[in-house]
Amino acid sequence: MFHIRIPNSRVVKSTVRATLKGRFIPASIAGLLPYFVYLVIASVAGVFSMLLTDRLVLVAVIFALFGIFVLSPVTLGAVRWFWRVTDECEEPPSEVFYYFTNLNLYKRAVKCVLFLLFKCLTAIFACLLPFILVSVISNSWIYQFLGTEVPLWVAGLAVVQAFLRFVGIIMGLAVISRYYLFPTIVVMDDNMILLEAIHISVMVSRCSVIAFVSLVFSLLGWVLLSFLAVPLIYTVPLFFAAYAVHSRYALVNYNQNLDYYNKQQYML
Repeated sequence: MFHIRIPNSRVVKSTVRATLKGRFIPASIAGLLPYFVYLVIASVAGVFSMLLTDRLVLVAVIFALFGIFVLSPVTLGAVRWFWRVTDECEEPPSEVFYYFTNLNLYKRAVKCVLFLLFKCLTAIFACLLPFILVSVISNSWIYQFLGTEVPLWVAGLAVVQAFLRFVGIIMGLAVISRYYLFPTIVVMDDNMILLEAIHISVMVSRCSVIAFVSLVFSLLGWVLLSFLAVPLIYTVPLFFAAYAVHSRYALVNYNQNLDYYNKQQYML
């Protein structure tokens, strides 16, 4: 069925440079706005941590809530901004706050984040379930609770436990990688059902996730630069734009192959 290949990382990065040509300042502002929001949230969490030194769990909860209800809609707005830029739409960087302009849009953005978080957490939990079960069985407190001696064979579970943890993490990452296009698909259509968006992401990622992983590895140099504060003005917009360009190529590639497959079926 699939005969059209997704352009490689070099083509994606070349397209990113062409897309951002003449737009680098607004792209930098749009890309850095989520980072500045994160800094504000981190500062607020730092103040709470000083005031509630004996309630660090509560501080972590407050930080997580700010992340979900404030940072996530801004980040989704940035994804939307860069997606539209790759479609030659000229918008001011303030459009990053698009999901705060309307209550229904805001609720949809939060719902998208919670839905994706739920899908990822349940996938990771399912993949790590064998490791969790073996960890429970090998823990001595269970046998203390039951009032029995720890069986000798429990000592041999350490290797099994390490193996299951490694396999679980790899499988978990493989499963959640299928959802990497979900943010792009959501910002494409404000009326799309979330289950449909996640389904499309799973279907398209079957053919594009390897290309995306290759793109991520090709950006490792930019990642290293991002550890310094100043280069963020250059690297952050490149990350967002690379994701948007790759997503567009992946979706177009999938639709082209689907059309080709349907045409072949019709000719038969």
